[in-house]
Amino acid sequence: MQLRAPLAAARDRKGDRTRERLFQAALAEFREHGFETASVGAVAQRAGTSRASFYFYYPSKEAVLLDLQWRVEMAVVDRTRESVGLRGFLDALIEALCTADTGIAAGGLLRLTLGVYIRQPAGLDLSDQPFPLMMEVARRFTEARDGALRPGLDPAQATEIFLASLFGLVA
Repeated sequence: MQLRAPLAAARDRKGDRTRERLFQAALAEFREHGFETASVGAVAQRAGTSRASFYFYYPSKEAVLLDLQWRVEMAVVDRTRESVGLRGFLDALIEALCTADTGIAAGGLLRLTLGVYIRQPAGLDLSDQPFPLMMEVARRFTEARDGALRPGLDPAQATEIFLASLFGLVA
């Protein structure tokens, strides 16, 4: 019975490594061959695993882009965490987004990631996706409600307007 926990932990680490190999292989394949022509088989081969393994970790190629989006958002939120005040946060946010854009712009990955939300691919329910950046912007706007945020502007509405405008600018 005591062997189960270490085996489960080892299996989880192996699964994490496999998922990461698939993630990196997919990004490389998307950059090299384009998202539309990239094949799951080529991604799996590049990662040293099988197509079935790919589908175990990702239900579709679009799901890899959602993983990328989540990772980028988490990095952006981390880079803004120490900022003070709404203006400081917005300055740090723009700087972090520019850095993130530079990192994923190769191969058009940023546009592809945004495209997932525009296209709403079959089989991917985006309504329950974690949106760390949206939650952080909403938190900052809520904190600024009695100061830097325009009086009478609802923080939730400000979040939607700000992110929609930002999304439109990037897209």
